[in-house]
Amino acid sequence: MEHRTGAANRSLAVAPPAADGSVVLDFNRAANLPCAYTDFATCPLPPAGNRLPVAVQAGEQIYPRG
Repeated sequence: MEHRTGAANRSLAVAPPAADGSVVLDFNRAANLPCAYTDFATCPLPPAGNRLPVAVQAGEQIYPRG
């Protein structure tokens, strides 16, 4: 299963839900589709209902050097 997000249409492959219904989303594995790099590529638009009912607290982490 794939989910697409954002104007650049990043794609994230998602494994089927576990027995308890949980799903792990690793946004580090998201990939840009060709339309992110050129106006000459065609990419599908995400469906209007492709929204999560919860906020996703994600971002880059800066690890201490040492």
